[in-house]
Order: sequence, then structure tokens, then C-alpha cells
Amino acid sequence: MSKRLYVGKLPPDARTDDVQRFFEQEAGCKIADCRVMTGFGFIEMETSEDADNAIRLDGREFEGAPIVVQYAKESRPRREPPRDMRSSGRRPGVPVIITNVSRDVSWQDLKDFGREAGGGVTFADIDRDVPNQGILEYYTLEEAERAVRELDGRELRGHTVSLRLQDTVCTFSVFVSCRVT
Repeated sequence: MSKRLYVGKLPPDARTDDVQRFFEQEAGCKIADCRVMTGFGFIEMETSEDADNAIRLDGREFEGAPIVVQYAKESRPRREPPRDMRSSGRRPGVPVIITNVSRDVSWQDLKDFGREAGGGVTFADIDRDVPNQGILEYYTLEEAERAVRELDGRELRGHTVSLRLQDTVCTFSVFVSCRVT
């Protein structure tokens, strides 16, 4: 069984040391590696038995809120990007701004929500600099427009969210072209 765990629903200010101490004290396990990002983290246990013990902490309160503890999904091998995209970093997308996002929504929740409109979500993130805002990116302008039509005004984790296309939309083929909408 896997020794790597996903820990979700962490408070935004959770620190690696605090998470590590919590798992060591509450599950009595030894941790090989612990990485905490905003709202989530990954823990590599010394043994699969330690991981089994730590899984029992799923739903337990950490700093006043219940956390999610699951076996981490295996990372998928990355596909080779198309030749004309290799130098540009991540795949470009058509950005959609989503507002009134609850604090307990993760980027994974946001991406799943964005997929409900069909089409391919290329990127999702919660904007920690702008409260209650996130971003979704779609492969095409048509997919982004459909998402705005179908998801605007819907509920996401108890909050009615609003979606709009970002002011600047970039499209990529052989050349990059941007237009302000």
C-alpha cells in the first residue's frame, strides 16, 4: 500500500511543523517528508503501516476544523506538449473569473465545478490575494463562454457564485494574439 498521503481542508495559515507534529502525536507515526501548501499538503510516511494509522485521522479536527486525509493519487506521467507549445510553459487557456467562492473551496473543488459545464478545464486556482475569488481556464473561448452561461449563478459549497470572462483573452495557434473584451 502507498505511504504517500493527501491532507486537505487545512487552514490557510497551517504550517508544516504543526501538521507534522499533529500526525506524529495523534497517529503515532514517523514522517519521511511533509509539504504543506495553502489549504492542503502531502505527507510521505516512513512505512505503509504509518500511513494506515494516519488515514484514521480523516475527519479529525486540526486547529478547530475537520481535515481530509486520503491516500494520494499516483502521479500520472506527463504527456509531451505539442511542438509549438514547449517554450511557453503551461498550456494556455481562456480565463474565467469566479467570484463569491467560499473559503473552504480548494482548487480541486473549483476544477471539478468547472468541468460540470463540459469542455476541458486546463487550470484552476483560488486567488489568495483577492478574497473569495478563483480562476478557471478552458481550452477554447467557446468552452469558456459555455461555462459562464451554465455555471453563473449556481451554488458551489453553499455559495452562489458568479462567473465572467477575464478582460484579456489570449488565443494561441502558431502566433499569440490577445484582445481586450
